[in-house]
Amino acid sequence: MQGIKHLIECHCVLPQYRGKEKPVYHKFVVFSVIDDSDTVIATHTQCNNCGTVHKVYDVCKSEIIAGKDESAVVETIKDFQISLPSSLFELFENYHLEVPDYQYARFILENRKWDETIILASENEDETKSGKLLRFVAEDQFRVEPFVRQEVVG
Repeated sequence: MQGIKHLIECHCVLPQYRGKEKPVYHKFVVFSVIDDSDTVIATHTQCNNCGTVHKVYDVCKSEIIAGKDESAVVETIKDFQISLPSSLFELFENYHLEVPDYQYARFILENRKWDETIILASENEDETKSGKLLRFVAEDQFRVEPFVRQEVVG
């Protein structure tokens, strides 16, 4: 079983792209679990721009749930307050992380995927990306680490 963050596309358009001849639809990050048979476990998520509910059924693939702008089955950040250690929850709140990061952290802890990382903050300068990441060392052991890496655009 593995977890993956990936993009899905909504039908909404960010304000800076309105009026373009060819619309540029909004894409946002979601988290999915891939089971041992290499199948994505379907989940529901909400667009972080327009609020439309999507059913995510594969990597980078979703379908909009018609007529749904809210759903009780969509996880919110508040839902993770009881399933993550309080120190981790507070750290994520301080860095203003989004639901997919909380989902990924829960997945790492539940599946004991030690040495996995989540980016807490990053900045780009020319071809260099720097920031801080959280490394999951053991069950109740986490470490915030700085990072710097070259970004190659191909």
